[in-house]
Formats: sequence, structure tokens, C-alpha cells
Amino acid sequence: MAIGHVATDDVKRTMKLEYVRTRSDSMSRSLEGFQMLLSHLAKPKPQLRILLQESANLIQKQHSLRWVAIGMRNPSDRLFRFEVNSGVRPEAWSVFKQKVYRDESFGLSTDDYKSEAISRLTRLYLEEENPLDKADLQALNRPALFHSTRRASDDSLEADYVDTHIRGPDDELLGWIEYSGTFMGKLPDSTTIRCIEVISSILGLAMSSHNRQL
Repeated sequence: MAIGHVATDDVKRTMKLEYVRTRSDSMSRSLEGFQMLLSHLAKPKPQLRILLQESANLIQKQHSLRWVAIGMRNPSDRLFRFEVNSGVRPEAWSVFKQKVYRDESFGLSTDDYKSEAISRLTRLYLEEENPLDKADLQALNRPALFHSTRRASDDSLEADYVDTHIRGPDDELLGWIEYSGTFMGKLPDSTTIRCIEVISSILGLAMSSHNRQL
């Protein structure tokens, strides 16, 4: 039986239609987001703060998270502070901005925080295991929902949060991405975490380059 001939125009048309069709799926949107952030690194003088803000906006929007905040180490005093956010209410953000952290604050178990390693870069902090002080309570986006009941293993409580580390050369901690659960009240899923870890790698390159220029 002879094999039918497919016109080259049909091949090209099929490829183009398939490309357009897949642009609407979640992974393609994530890839476009990565491309947008990477384009900053190709600029002659990339603006780190703009990249951080666009990263926070992208993460919150694409993954339907209630809020996202990104912090980094200050090269001058070697301490960590929050720099940008997306979705944090102004009153809570004023509390975020006052917080100062040291390297040891990001370990699995410290005097102040207890977390669970989800991956090499990501830590999960649960409300039940981390009692809040007065300042922490003021930093909640929705204080009225504090002490709600967790009814399923993927439910997210108001004081739950996730940290994904931003690391540079020799695995040095340069900053972190902190984020909440979703608008549907669920913890971030594995795809969300993996996408945020890719963004943390992009930010690690940007922060390393920024620090070398200082």
C-alpha cells in the first residue's frame, strides 16, 4: 500500500496551530513567564528591584496565591530583609518590612521557627507548629481567619507559608521567596513549587550579578 503524501503546507499549518493551542495551558504560561524574567538578564543594566517585583507579581497571578513576598541579603550588613510583595495588605507589609533575619533563621528547626523540607530549596511552615507573637499577628493578611480548622491535608491555614530559597554560587543563600496558600484555601501544589524554584534560580543569577557590581 502506498503511503499517502502530506503537503508541506499541512505540516507547517499543523505545527503553528498546535503551538497556538498549547500557549493557553498552564505550563506554557509558566514558560512564557520564565522567558519574560530571563529577558531582564539580557539587558545591559538589569534593574534588580524591577525583576523582583515582576517575579512576585508573576508568581501570585499565575498560581493564584493570596500573597507573595521576596527578600534578599543586604551586602552591607549581611542581614536578610523583605524587599517586594504582591498581594500583601499595606498594614501587614509595614510589619514585613521591619523584620530582619540571619542565615540561621532559614534552617529546618530554629528557636523561632519550625519547618519541613519539601525539597532542597523549599520549606513548609505550618500554623500549628509556629505560634505567632504580637508582631506576627499584625502581619497576617486576614487576621479574622487565624486559628481556623484544617479539614484536609492540602488545606492552607492563614498563618501557613512556604519559603523557597534563592541561592547563588557555592550554594550561598542570597534571598528567599515567601508565599501563602491559594485563593481556594489550598497549599501550593508540587507544580507551583517547582515553577517557583525555577524562578528562584533566575533570581539567584540576577542577585549574584548585582552583588558583583557593587
